[in-house]
Amino acid sequence: MTFALAFLIVFVLGPWTFFRLTKPAPSPRAMRALLGIVLVALLLALGLRFALTSQWSESVWLLVAIAAALWVAWIGVIALVVQALRRADPRPAMRRWSSAIGAISTTVPWFGIVLADLLRSP
Repeated sequence: MTFALAFLIVFVLGPWTFFRLTKPAPSPRAMRALLGIVLVALLLALGLRFALTSQWSESVWLLVAIAAALWVAWIGVIALVVQALRRADPRPAMRRWSSAIGAISTTVPWFGIVLADLLRSP
């Protein structure tokens, strides 16, 4: 059940979030907003990690919150790179290809989760 939920979140929510973040035109303002999202998510993950060190082994929700913040930062970085590419090359082909590759890139953490579970199981 847990893997099914994680699968749905990663393969549905990840690309949807990416498309929402890259919907505005790649202007300097939009790119600053994306950078802000990335920095806030990264600082949140680091803050939770180092501020609540004593609760690491006790709280699953803490680990989920840190992983979610890192995942949001990951999607934000992908969106930032895609917007930079779109600013450099505004042709429709770049928009199509960058959308497809960016949406696929949001799912990369899923393969890390599956590989870690595969290596953990006897």
